[in-house]
Amino acid sequence: MKPVEIRPWRKSPFGRGRHYRVRHDFKALRDSFKAGEILIFDKDAYSLYHGYTGYFFSQPGTEELRAWDIHDDEQLDIWRGLFEEVDEKSAA
Repeated sequence: MKPVEIRPWRKSPFGRGRHYRVRHDFKALRDSFKAGEILIFDKDAYSLYHGYTGYFFSQPGTEELRAWDIHDDEQLDIWRGLFEEVDEKSAA
C-alpha cells in the first residue's frame, strides 16, 4: 500500500529562521497581527482534514507561536501583502 501524502500541494514561501515584518494590521483564523511586528518563521503544518496550512512564527521576546492559516482554495501569493521579509539587522 502506498503511504498517503499529507503535505500541502504548495511550497512554503517562508524560510525557516528568516525574519518577517507584518505590513498592516489583520486578523487571521487563529491570531491577530499588528503592523510592524517582527516575526521569525519556524514551521508549517498541514491539516488534510480541514484543508488548511498553518504557518507558525515565533516573536522575539516571547515563547508563544503565532499562526497564519491559509485554506487550500486561497491563493498563497496573498502573503506578500501581509508580510515582508527583512534581514535580521534591520529587524532589531
